[in-house]
Amino acid sequence: MKRTVMLLIICLLVPSMALADNKIGIVEVQRILESSEPGKQALGQLTLRFEEMRDDLEQERAEVERMRQELQQQSMVLSQEAQQDMEAELRQKMQQFQQKYQSYQARMQQEEQELSDPIIDLLFEVIDDFADKKGFDMILDAQGSGIIYARDAMNITDELMEEVNQAWEARN
Repeated sequence: MKRTVMLLIICLLVPSMALADNKIGIVEVQRILESSEPGKQALGQLTLRFEEMRDDLEQERAEVERMRQELQQQSMVLSQEAQQDMEAELRQKMQQFQQKYQSYQARMQQEEQELSDPIIDLLFEVIDDFADKKGFDMILDAQGSGIIYARDAMNITDELMEEVNQAWEARN
């Protein structure tokens, strides 16, 4: 019995002793994508590209709202046929608005992906180089890894953000 308990204790301690020598870092990838220089540039480009779309959608929304109010105000004085025509026109306008909104949303997602892909590629190149230079055995994404707690010293986000900014500057 003592032998079994001792063997069990040894089996439990060996993996933890092996992990003690590993250097693990945690990075907030999303924060780097949003706050780094390339991330800020991409966000600025997206904002400029979609101001026109936003204005167009706002005009469409205002037109739908105007038609809705007009129908509501005139519903008592319109004939049933005229009211049905206005309702059909309003439904059609609402469908057009929805389709345009969905189209713009898909286009925004596609352009966001196109702008973020080079940044993500650069980030992972920088992480690989950083891990090699600093001797990390493992670097985890803080959001996607399910980490509940880690010491602040393990968070290397700020260091990596500096590296990404320098690499981006060197490329441009």
